[in-house]
Amino acid sequence: MKIISHRILIAVVCFSVLFLGCIEEENNKIEFPIDTPEEAIEYAKTDNNTKKWIEEWSELDYHIVECTVLNNQSIWTVEFKMNVSPYDFQPVYIIDMHSNGTILFRGRGI
Repeated sequence: MKIISHRILIAVVCFSVLFLGCIEEENNKIEFPIDTPEEAIEYAKTDNNTKKWIEEWSELDYHIVECTVLNNQSIWTVEFKMNVSPYDFQPVYIIDMHSNGTILFRGRGI
């Protein structure tokens, strides 16, 4: 009896994970490969570190600007920075990703 209840519990957990994974994938709406700057920005914003960085600076009333560059036809660089004087040092968050969604680099800088 104990083995059956463990198997049922494992099955419920597995189906829950699959179901929640499907819901999250539907909300993502990014189709691979990433073909446009808008898709690259939207996908970068799904990264937890990127979300945290944007939230931290937005809470301080900074307007965040997004920039994208496509390198070598398959590597996207997305940069998030504050909309302040171009002569001021400003924090920046950079994320590099392959057009298939693989994140190659993420980091903060000034």
